[in-house]
Amino acid sequence: MNYEPSRHSKKMLFWTFIFASLIAVNGLRPKHTVNPSIVSEFKSSSVRLKHLVYNSEGKQVFVGGVNRLYQLDADLRLVESISTGPELDSPHCHSNGCSNDTAEQILTDNVNKILVIDSNSNSLLACGSILQGACNKYNLQNISLENQFYPKAVASNDEDSSTFAFIAPQTSSGYSDVLYVGTTFTFNGDYRHDVPAISSRNLETLDLHENWFDKQSSISIDVKSRDHFLVKYVYGFNTTDHAYFVIVQKRSSYPGEEEQGYLTRLARVCINDGNFGSYSEVTLQCGESEDYPDGYTLIQDAKLVSAGVDLAASYGVKNGDPVLVGVFSPQKGISAEPLNQSAMCVFSLAKIERRFKENIHMCFNGSVTARGMDYISGSVLEGKCLEVGSIGNIVNFCEPGLGLKISGQIAIFSPFAVEFQNSLLTSIAATTTETHTLAFIGHSDGKLSKVLIESESRAYQFEEMIVDPGNSLLPDMTLDASKSHLYALSTNK
Repeated sequence: MNYEPSRHSKKMLFWTFIFASLIAVNGLRPKHTVNPSIVSEFKSSSVRLKHLVYNSEGKQVFVGGVNRLYQLDADLRLVESISTGPELDSPHCHSNGCSNDTAEQILTDNVNKILVIDSNSNSLLACGSILQGACNKYNLQNISLENQFYPKAVASNDEDSSTFAFIAPQTSSGYSDVLYVGTTFTFNGDYRHDVPAISSRNLETLDLHENWFDKQSSISIDVKSRDHFLVKYVYGFNTTDHAYFVIVQKRSSYPGEEEQGYLTRLARVCINDGNFGSYSEVTLQCGESEDYPDGYTLIQDAKLVSAGVDLAASYGVKNGDPVLVGVFSPQKGISAEPLNQSAMCVFSLAKIERRFKENIHMCFNGSVTARGMDYISGSVLEGKCLEVGSIGNIVNFCEPGLGLKISGQIAIFSPFAVEFQNSLLTSIAATTTETHTLAFIGHSDGKLSKVLIESESRAYQFEEMIVDPGNSLLPDMTLDASKSHLYALSTNK
């Protein structure tokens, strides 16, 4: 659906676009392309690219790929490039490496899994797939300077299993920023059983932020479910009181019930909870139709954005209040493979928090009998909810010591804001300009769509361009500090 903006709107809707197309490590300068909206690009013909992060303070762009890490300036000129692999490794060895009498090592590619800027230490944190997902910290001004190695199993240790990480506060033992990490379990070596599904980690050591006999800042999939109940971590963000992960998982954690297919969920933990007992999940449902009564169940990417005046008014929230925008697709059969059909859905954080509270209240007031989290280790009250009248009204579900571990039964629903037939959406970025909320949506065939969001049920595509023909635009798409340029990433640009 196309939208013709009014004369008043047109001046807000012209966006210059920087496409992070990476030129091989020969120092070539960015070149202008046929698409006039692409003002510079940088190519990497021999390196598969995985992640991009923008440093708004230093006006820098960092790109992580297979066996290589790039530092670029804001105009995508190459500043530094370093090798991160391949290295001799074995999944049967510790993150410290292999001793002489352990498993045979082979030359192994190092796939970038985490790329995060730690502003407090003026460093770039990069974690790869070798050495059990170990990490390095690099100097933001020059990544080629001596780096610090952390022999900790943080990320997934293969190319395809998901890892998502972000920095946000944790206040369980004084205020401090920590690294929240979601990591899919892999079958790649015995050490993976020690890696939690979700954790918060000390940014100075990458150890668990809380790691005592009776308190650990982590959640693990129970051993009886771990081998078949694999969770994909798509996105993460924090709010005043909570840290959230957007995840995709099976509807049922029980073997033999695969025919129920997959769904998208929001998982969260209170930031003042050092033991993660406040962990809970609720389903995110994007739309519904006759063909897809449960909506489009597989989220591909999401971003948190402040709502513009128009969108905020449609929700009845304040201008600038956060909303979560995501791109979803239906699943192929009962698999986690998306069909070539997509939609964007928009969820206000106010609605998200209301639904979480409603689901938790249902367990605490006896409306439901089970917490529904058999697949999470360390159940609360053996997984049972409270009996009617056994506890008074609780205002704050982040009270210290109040165990939750509840799987909500009532979904957070949003109608399709806009649908894309015969197209798989793969990435999204969003921003506000004056009264408007805008989304930039990447496609699997290299197209980019610009969309004006008016309400949760109404959005219009007003421009489409070809960015990298035939190549998917990856989820790390982001705007620069001035919001006048957009960085996008494909596998070789």
